[in-house]
Amino acid sequence: MRWTSPRVIRGNRGDIASRYAILQQLLDLGVDIGSVFAEREDHVPPALRDRIIGYGPLYNFWPRARGIAALRRADAVVWTGGLDLQDDSSAIKLLHTWLVFLSYRLLGLKIFLAMQGAGPLTTALGRWLARRVLSCVELAVVRDRGSYALLAQLMKRDRLQLAADGIFLSGAPVTSTAAKPGGGRPTIGINLRLWFHFSGSLIPYQFARQRYADRARAPMEKLLSSMEAVIRHLRSTYDARIVLLSMYEPGVESWEDDQSLLDGLKARFAEDDAVTCFRDDVSIADFFHVFKGLDLMIGMRLHSTLISLRCGTPAIHLAYTLKGADIYSDLGLKDWVVPVSDVLSDPASLIRPADAVLADNAVLARTAKASDTATRMNDAAMAAAITKFEGTHACAE
Repeated sequence: MRWTSPRVIRGNRGDIASRYAILQQLLDLGVDIGSVFAEREDHVPPALRDRIIGYGPLYNFWPRARGIAALRRADAVVWTGGLDLQDDSSAIKLLHTWLVFLSYRLLGLKIFLAMQGAGPLTTALGRWLARRVLSCVELAVVRDRGSYALLAQLMKRDRLQLAADGIFLSGAPVTSTAAKPGGGRPTIGINLRLWFHFSGSLIPYQFARQRYADRARAPMEKLLSSMEAVIRHLRSTYDARIVLLSMYEPGVESWEDDQSLLDGLKARFAEDDAVTCFRDDVSIADFFHVFKGLDLMIGMRLHSTLISLRCGTPAIHLAYTLKGADIYSDLGLKDWVVPVSDVLSDPASLIRPADAVLADNAVLARTAKASDTATRMNDAAMAAAITKFEGTHACAE
């Protein structure tokens, strides 16, 4: 069976890292991957760099000639990671996914949904479209119990399997998960993202950027003020170095990039050289190395914290939706989740757990245990899923 990986990922380092780990794991399991749709060689494992195909228009809805040829040569699609099964951004995204999946089915391709998240699905239209998407899928491997419970209402359980995020696979480019020595002046990473623009509109925010940016401006300014207070505490109490980390590659999707928010935060510490922005355009493997050099990560984008944990670095997640709390609960780290709404009203809601993590002598061992347990479970789940997927021939309902 020959596979292809066509999901579009532009600039989002978290989704790229998850795809990288999933693809490497498939290779390690002996899966024949004939092509990968991507934009850069360092976005995929070395063994696949001569099999890269560029994206077509409308998020690869119309693949170019090479893409169509690759799809026709394939037997199966692996749809890697992400959060496509939700309706709080726009129902159009679900409709697009359904139509793309229908085109794959018309070509005779089986679809393997790998380490995908799901939810929220709060509208009747969103749930109906999600059912249509899932009806095209041969096997869905989901990354947390919350996603599993939601999708179990929308599809047969024999086509659904629980796992963890793709970051927690042995295929991730992590050189070592050994605990790092503690002590000394800490280096703390911070990531923020634009979020308050989501509203469940029919029109995706990609196509109404100014309107959605205007909607987000006031709450994001309030969040920056709260994070300023958190950073001032970390600087005065621990003399901490602060690294502001965007989860987007520079210059790829400026409207979606975290960097503008982080620049606004840095401007509040213009004279403080211990507060810096990480701006390097590095490979995914080198990006993992950045997180290994931190003592603590405080991240709003979920993958900023999951990559940190996978690298042995404690990470507090600023949760803006249910997915973060669900995944952290599965990892046994729910006390390291702080709702963004709490931080907006009181910076101390984040300062307290940050202080607790920095004071805990067992924190590195706890982080390593959570990561290693999830990785062993995920490796086993992926191996079982591939055996099941490649051994089935029946069409999805």
